[in-house]
Amino acid sequence: MSKVIVTFEKNWRGYAAGETAGFESSLAEGLIEGGYAVEADKKASKKSRTGASGGAATDDAGADGEAAAKTDTKPDTDGKP
Repeated sequence: MSKVIVTFEKNWRGYAAGETAGFESSLAEGLIEGGYAVEADKKASKKSRTGASGGAATDDAGADGEAAAKTDTKPDTDGKP
């Protein structure tokens, strides 16, 4: 039997969302139909990796690589700042 490479979209057994693995075609089909995974070569066409805004993904670091400073020091609901 041939193996099908899938990328998980939900956690399943020991696999976390985002991981890629190969399975027998019957098991891979079950994972895909159940919404747990997509075929690895079809993942790019299903979801864009740029995020919801359509722009490139960014982090909180500035141009010099330093993280942006927090200005809000009010405690959260658990009482921690």
